[in-house]
Amino acid sequence: MTRRYYSSRNKTKHLTLEELYQKLKHLYLFLRDKDFFRGKAGITSNFVPAAIEHEAALELSFQPFPVEKWASENITEDHIFDTLEFLYDRVSAPKGEMEWVTDETGWSYQDYLSYADEPGQKEFRGKVNAFLLEYKSGFELTKDGIILARGTGGLQHIMDAEIVPYDEINVDSKVRNAITKWRNRHLSLSEKKEAIRELADVFEWLKKTKNLGNVLDSKDESALFDLANNFGIRHHNPNQKTNYDRAIWYSWIFHFYLATYHAAIRLLLKKEEQNRPTMRAGGLGGRPGQN
Repeated sequence: MTRRYYSSRNKTKHLTLEELYQKLKHLYLFLRDKDFFRGKAGITSNFVPAAIEHEAALELSFQPFPVEKWASENITEDHIFDTLEFLYDRVSAPKGEMEWVTDETGWSYQDYLSYADEPGQKEFRGKVNAFLLEYKSGFELTKDGIILARGTGGLQHIMDAEIVPYDEINVDSKVRNAITKWRNRHLSLSEKKEAIRELADVFEWLKKTKNLGNVLDSKDESALFDLANNFGIRHHNPNQKTNYDRAIWYSWIFHFYLATYHAAIRLLLKKEEQNRPTMRAGGLGGRPGQN
């Protein structure tokens, strides 16, 4: 984890777009000079192969190389975030010292014997997240190489809370997918609605198969489904409320659902543990040694 120094920990001013680009530029130069882009992209301190330039031009909407010499019109949030994700996919840490290597054609050159993806990506991600945290309301680069919004204040803790293992197919994966959708910085209202619907479907499944009502008060359980049904999340009928600010209410409903999920799933696990039969020592009956 990259250390955040005093001013970063205590300042309230956020990075500007230009400052964010400067962070990207210095990150690229710092890791380039450590040969972190050499193994996968062939980039060294004095050479950028044409192959990686062509690859970037094909996969991105602009040409990011040379990263340290962007024109002002190229300094946009999308370009910076695209470049960070592109570089993350091509970073690896060199192992050991450089040695002379001979390829199959007999050509000899200096290179490292191997590169390690995970340590390189870990260092890259740690440094990126240290400054993405200070841009707007905060972003982060995930282990999957995707930049997502973090959320603010207490809401961030709800988003970051552990998805405890329960039912991977019917619960865990659906909750993770809903959170990933919600954290997309370009999320449309229709996509926000879909993320809320996925959480509502999780509650519906828990209600029908896991006795959700056993750990939630009947009024609380009823409120979960009233929200989804009366605010047009899951069904469509003439009695639904339509005269409300969707951007504000969708945010409230999503975080309410997510907080309720974290509480409910832990209560279900606790109740299931309490109801699980325990094996007595010595078999089905009596104390150890008795038959």
